[in-house]
Amino acid sequence: MINLDPHALATLVFGAAVFAVFVWDRLPIATVCLAILALLPIGFTLFPHQVGGQLTDPLRFFAGFGNPALVAICALMVVGQGLVVTGALEPAARGLAGWVGTSPRVALLAVLVVSAAASGVVNDTPVVVLLIPLLLAAARRARTQASRMLLPMNYAVLIGGMGTTIGTSTNLIVVALAASLGVAPFGIFSFIDLVAIAAVPALLYLWLVAPRLLAHVTAPQEHLTDDVFDAELHVEPESWLDGRHLREAIAASGHRLQLVDLRRGERTLAKLPTLTLRAGDRLVLRDTAANLKDIEAQLKASLHAVDEAPETEDAKAPPSALLAQMIVTPSSPLVGRSVRQERIAERYEMVVVGLRARLHASGWDRADLADRRVHGGDVLLVQGSANSLRAAQRDGIGLLLDERFTLPRQDKAPLALATMALVVLLAATKTLPISLAALGGAVALVLLRCLSWQDVTQSLSAKVILLVAASLALGDALQVSGATDWLARQLAAGVRDLPAAAVVALLMGVMGLVTNFVSNNAAAAIGTPLGISLAHALGVPAEPFVLAVLFGCNLCYLTPMAYQTNLLVLNAGGYRFADFLRVGAPLFLMLWGCLSALVAWRYGLPLG
Repeated sequence: MINLDPHALATLVFGAAVFAVFVWDRLPIATVCLAILALLPIGFTLFPHQVGGQLTDPLRFFAGFGNPALVAICALMVVGQGLVVTGALEPAARGLAGWVGTSPRVALLAVLVVSAAASGVVNDTPVVVLLIPLLLAAARRARTQASRMLLPMNYAVLIGGMGTTIGTSTNLIVVALAASLGVAPFGIFSFIDLVAIAAVPALLYLWLVAPRLLAHVTAPQEHLTDDVFDAELHVEPESWLDGRHLREAIAASGHRLQLVDLRRGERTLAKLPTLTLRAGDRLVLRDTAANLKDIEAQLKASLHAVDEAPETEDAKAPPSALLAQMIVTPSSPLVGRSVRQERIAERYEMVVVGLRARLHASGWDRADLADRRVHGGDVLLVQGSANSLRAAQRDGIGLLLDERFTLPRQDKAPLALATMALVVLLAATKTLPISLAALGGAVALVLLRCLSWQDVTQSLSAKVILLVAASLALGDALQVSGATDWLARQLAAGVRDLPAAAVVALLMGVMGLVTNFVSNNAAAAIGTPLGISLAHALGVPAEPFVLAVLFGCNLCYLTPMAYQTNLLVLNAGGYRFADFLRVGAPLFLMLWGCLSALVAWRYGLPLG
């Protein structure tokens, strides 16, 4: 510890303690981050620190709340929420869900390969933002856990991003800094072959092993119970169903159409596959709430009659509607009456799309859903705005159950897709920084009424915000106290007698560890001149040492704060700190070993 400043020593010990607490995983991440943000300024206030005669301002550790990285992450979560709320990715999710449901391993392999390839030419963050809601929707449809796919997908994107000089901003910084220090410039694809070779075992690990390590993780998601409801699907004039054969409707639903009855006027029709559906027909279904709404979207039909729907102007419609369960109380005015008699749609701008009777009669009730007599204890599946649902409950129609979810507003889906495409284009072409492009996209979604302010607040995660701010504060403390500079000097002094290949491997490993706690760009700024100095001291070409820094700064798999896409999947997948370490540590070691060997082989570095 010679020449180690007391503040640097204290910061190193504090950083090690923070890492231990994160690995211990007994305290909530937000609590630990809040403690970091409190203890660092207090420590530098009680024990002032000077750099070059200037006092370090303790309040500088709060600067992370205004950092462009945090702005980008929050704005991207909002833009991603726009795709979810509007259902913009539902068609793609439907196709992927079928693949995930029938061949989950093949689907995951395709996701890993495509995402890794795309991230080589497109910034990592937009790729992950596009895939998160798609995978969540596909997993929900396939009734599987998205958490088994999200983290492997994120790591595949990070692997692909290190393959080209334009894959990440960190790569650009390393290459540009090395060129300014006299190293021959790298081409865009100068080292893609090395990354491609190392990616083979890494992607196999993410495909075959990582999902098993994440089997215990459950992604947070809104859901309704699996209780089944009776519902009527109406064939409207000139709709997709009008003129179709019944077998076509069954096929379009993915063969999930639980058809109980088929009515035309007062008549019941035989459920023959060759039957031609006509406007005015009613398909009586019995299924779960989620499946009913899914089938409604797939068949482009309606779960309520047009003349029973609330008449509201589109300009006054809420940005999103809710589907909820409402239990009819014994004192409800609905008891003994029907939904039509009580004029539920007219009075509350709320439609009843399904009913689950408390006691089923011995025979099938052939009355229209709107004309069925309601009893106390029956559960209605209702659709409307939050205010409509609350008004009906306030008037004693029934009590809302906890399970509900937001219905996508399909008419806004093209706007949400166009906004996301523009954000990705502006970020990928470097026309705008990702933070500005994403923030502009978030504002546009609100102004276009694709999102309500409630949707915006629900998309943000306090845990992610605190984690970004705390990690930036800790990285800043390590730098300003001189801890990272001291570590660099110790490394340079300790490797002078080692063979060049071992030094490259050690440099890559150290940079990989540092980048998991310090900003990738900060690690690159520290490591690039250090690597070039080591190469000159050993009398070998500087290029392999530059690549060691570049690859090491991309090995951000061990902690959620290592890279902003880690934080995005942390929130979406419901992961804990230990999950990153459990899955990321073997991946880190695998890529570190492979890339170190490949760099040494490419440049013929001596082993002794």
